[in-house]
Amino acid sequence: MSDLPFRQSCRGLVLAGGRILLAEHRIGSTATVWVGPGGGVEAGESHLEALARELHEETGLVVTDSHVPQLVWVQTAVFPEMRANGYQGVVNHYFLLRVNHFEPASGVAAGAAGHPEREGIVHLQWWTLGEIEAARGVGVRFSPRALPDLLGPLLRDGAPPSPISIGL
Repeated sequence: MSDLPFRQSCRGLVLAGGRILLAEHRIGSTATVWVGPGGGVEAGESHLEALARELHEETGLVVTDSHVPQLVWVQTAVFPEMRANGYQGVVNHYFLLRVNHFEPASGVAAGAAGHPEREGIVHLQWWTLGEIEAARGVGVRFSPRALPDLLGPLLRDGAPPSPISIGL
């Protein structure tokens, strides 16, 4: 067991009209994974403040009181490669937000800290559950890996009464 802390992270499950906004992140030199936009919690930030900052930086979305983010999933993952940065892994807090459809574009200038290109994001895209299921069937990677299985109940039933602990 490591005495290193886990990096705290917040991710948005941004839903608009039955579609979810996902960010394609580069992992390694050729692989990518699709995940809800978001990132690390900075010193002094609450989870909701980090979520709002990350969503603005990556998608241009300005989170307001009308969005009411709801914590729905918590994912703890150990990643040995994070030890070099002082962490044993990451705890991702996934928040459900219902929004009106918008065209995602970074809320910060190109080249600035937090801009998607500097964060390894190569693309943002709205997906239906069916599109995610079909893409997973041909080897497209999603995080969490069970995203289609987890997303179905959220779309059908809304947020669970308390956050669910999920795997990779």
